[in-house]
Amino acid sequence: MDQKFYGKNEDNVIDIDVEKWKNRGKKIIPTVLLVVVIILLVVNSIYTIDTKETGVIVRFGKVQTVVTKAGLHVKVPLVDQIRKVNVERVYNMEYGFRTLQEGTEVSDPIYEDRDEESNVIVDGANNNASIAIMELIIQYNIEDPVDYLFRVDDVKGTLRLALEDVVRSSVQAFTLDEAKTQKAAMDAVILPALQKKISKYNTGIRISKVSTQNVQFLPSVEEAYQQKENANQYKNGKVEDGQKYQNTIVPQAKAEAIAITENANAYAATVKAAAKADVAQFLAVYEEYKNNKEILRERYYLETMNEFMSNNKIVIDLANDGNIHKFYNFDENAIKESVTE
Repeated sequence: MDQKFYGKNEDNVIDIDVEKWKNRGKKIIPTVLLVVVIILLVVNSIYTIDTKETGVIVRFGKVQTVVTKAGLHVKVPLVDQIRKVNVERVYNMEYGFRTLQEGTEVSDPIYEDRDEESNVIVDGANNNASIAIMELIIQYNIEDPVDYLFRVDDVKGTLRLALEDVVRSSVQAFTLDEAKTQKAAMDAVILPALQKKISKYNTGIRISKVSTQNVQFLPSVEEAYQQKENANQYKNGKVEDGQKYQNTIVPQAKAEAIAITENANAYAATVKAAAKADVAQFLAVYEEYKNNKEILRERYYLETMNEFMSNNKIVIDLANDGNIHKFYNFDENAIKESVTE
């Protein structure tokens, strides 16, 4: 049945065959719907995997396959679901505090303390226990995507609980000084213990770094610790002064001792040489004496008398006539002549 539609001007009449268009619509609509469904199926069956990602195909709630190769892949549309996991990304977890706002060039970061996490007993083994407030950052990456997605419901919450248990059990072995100053040593103890614990839970993550950010004590303990540090600094200063004094005096004393020793050795060598020369001279004179006893005896007598008379004024009466002869300048010949007379 034809229908007529009139516009404002009744002279313009448009004839539309409604039945004809209805029949066409019945043929076109299913075709369009089929094309749309096909497009959706094709789109749903194709997915991409990035170089940093691993894909896990889940079919009816069960893991079907794990895709590690980057590029385009095909899955069963509407049946398979793809779960992508970035296996190269490094995740951070804060313990003892939360970052509410990251710092910028014009503003400082804003943090919120979580005391219920960070209170740890330190040095409980030595009966010198104190509550320490610790803040840490844990860095980890996803090692097993299947375990990460399906074995544990709340991986981050599980990691936080495991870290809390490990920190409170591990740090007790450290003294107050070690907890305050040896953060790297504590990190080295916490990391393997934490990895071992979360591996038992099959979380699929690997701990890459444990970084202790801050360790504080309660106000009273902090004051006592500061006083101890001041005393240690004073002691260390005195020790350094003593070492400087020792480093100055000891080398000087050693140098003086070496100089004295060298002088003594030189003096001993000189004395020994002189003694050897005297001995050689004596032996030479002795040999001469054995051969010419009278001549050598006379020579010694003349040398002795010459030395004696040259240093003294002596009056010698060598005559038998009762007159005194004065000698002021003596010589060897005069003495010899006087002796022979």
